[in-house]
Amino acid sequence: MSDVSRSQHELQKLQTAIREAVFMHSSGNLAGAEKIYRSILDSIPVQYDALHLLGVLRQQQGKLEEARELIERALASHPESAEAHSNLGVVLRALERREEAIESFDKSLALKPEDAEVHYNRGTALAELGRFEEALASYDRALELRADLPRALYNRGGMLAELGRHDEALESYERALKFLPENVDLLNNRANTLAVLGRLDEAVAVYNGVLARDPGNAQARENREHTMAALASRGRQN
Repeated sequence: MSDVSRSQHELQKLQTAIREAVFMHSSGNLAGAEKIYRSILDSIPVQYDALHLLGVLRQQQGKLEEARELIERALASHPESAEAHSNLGVVLRALERREEAIESFDKSLALKPEDAEVHYNRGTALAELGRFEEALASYDRALELRADLPRALYNRGGMLAELGRHDEALESYERALKFLPENVDLLNNRANTLAVLGRLDEAVAVYNGVLARDPGNAQARENREHTMAALASRGRQN
């Protein structure tokens, strides 16, 4: 076998191994996928796909520092990978290194600016830092790219509420509920916003709906009691 043929054969073997590992990984067979990734790295310690995907696997297992180190090693050989920058951002955010996470998301978006998921993740890191206006802008951009992203609508509502823009927050929750009509967190936030807007009867009705679905929901029960008390006080004043 010539050197060229041998090189092509080795490349084909590598590609086949990666495909097999990715299939196992996506099917939930993390142990099998890890075995293949590590076998590849034993032969080629700087192989990008194995480093990156083993890092993603470690993140899924909650082994965040190892995940960070693996993805950073992958990026050392492929700094143009938008996906790896994005995944590093996810890991850094989980490590509560949010400023660094935002930097990674920005690098990912510089390479792939129309990735709605990255805009969403960037918004969440900004929200956790209390940078609500910037977070809102990231959620808005995510929704421009993917209108069917209810978690972005949910978090967008939270940012609008933080900014005192309660009418807009309510509209965002209601848009999200078109996708997730049974979601008790969304319903509870909708009710809270109705209460803030003084629409107390409507808020109580929504809390009742939450409690019908989730009778043990202490937050909805407590909020309903406060709202009913406010309703009773309003009645006495009238």
